[in-house]
Amino acid sequence: MCDPVSLGVASLVVGVAGAGMSAYSQYQSAQYNAQVARNNQTIAQQNSSIALQQGQTQEENQRLKTGGMVAGIEAQQAASGVNANTGSSVDVRSSAAETGELDALTIRYNSNLQARNFTQAANSYGAQASLDEAQGEWGVAGSILGGASSVSGKWLQYQQSGVGAGTSLPSSYYNLPSFNVGG
Repeated sequence: MCDPVSLGVASLVVGVAGAGMSAYSQYQSAQYNAQVARNNQTIAQQNSSIALQQGQTQEENQRLKTGGMVAGIEAQQAASGVNANTGSSVDVRSSAAETGELDALTIRYNSNLQARNFTQAANSYGAQASLDEAQGEWGVAGSILGGASSVSGKWLQYQQSGVGAGTSLPSSYYNLPSFNVGG
């Protein structure tokens, strides 16, 4: 039959081991979540760049389209026998050019807005990754401290109960297992 000292020490070892495994599990989970957030951050940054590139291309295409439209209006005016260089003919082309430029600037604004939203999302993902990493590290510390507190409480109860009074534990009982949390 096991003596009370051995049972107490076994309980302490199991408590410390449980706290260590809990800490390691929390750490691994937090690291995984941090990596997912970092991946999302990278994707959002790429999407921001893509939005800007697409916006620039669409803006250029709109300007080309507007130029073609204005040239077509001028050709129609000239073909109809109207003097294309005076009066309302110039005003019509000018108005079409202004409307086309407004469309190009609207495209630029929308692509910049979309890129900004992606950048903000990337920043949020980066902050979440940092939070997850810190949470993993603090979770390890909390689990270890919680386990140590539990072990010390059990040890105090053991000593106060008087079980094994007058006996001392061999030094090998104090060599508790250590856990490498970082990897």
